[in-house]
Amino acid sequence: MTEPTASIAAPPTPAPPPTLESVLRHAWDAFHPTQPAPLGWLTHTATQVQAYLHEHQPAPQAQPPAVELTDPSAQLGAHVWSALRDAVAEHDIDVDAANRVLHAVDLPLLPRRWQVRLALPILIEVTATSREDAFDTAEAAVETALTNAELDVHIEWDGRERDDANPGDLDPTAAEHTYPSPSPAT
Repeated sequence: MTEPTASIAAPPTPAPPPTLESVLRHAWDAFHPTQPAPLGWLTHTATQVQAYLHEHQPAPQAQPPAVELTDPSAQLGAHVWSALRDAVAEHDIDVDAANRVLHAVDLPLLPRRWQVRLALPILIEVTATSREDAFDTAEAAVETALTNAELDVHIEWDGRERDDANPGDLDPTAAEHTYPSPSPAT
């Protein structure tokens, strides 16, 4: 009788994050599902977003190479930093208190996770029958695009932040739809 052998499979490789082009393509498809993107729109928009981010995002700080600490004061600093990091990880001390101590003794602050709220001016052309409907349609399209991009995003829509909606001409594709039946009077 042969004994079963266990095979250890390598854990699946996580999927790479979506490219800017794929996020933009999903956004276009969400806003204009029946229309192809204009020639050059994807390349132009991706270039503009990347240029903006390049201009407004701080350059990454180079991490000093790991070196063996021979100076007693450097060893003490590393020990204090590690001890405070461990204390924060075990919830023995608040991260803000630990960072105040580290700042006071001129040591690097502890790295933190940040939740960032961005206010992005987005101009979207939608078909709607009213200003409120236009905002609702645009918000739904943005939410769909970000959800399809598989980003860890929580959208908080606030009606007070609705900036502007300008009515335009009749949407010729809307003429294909039948006249909405009136709601029964109550």
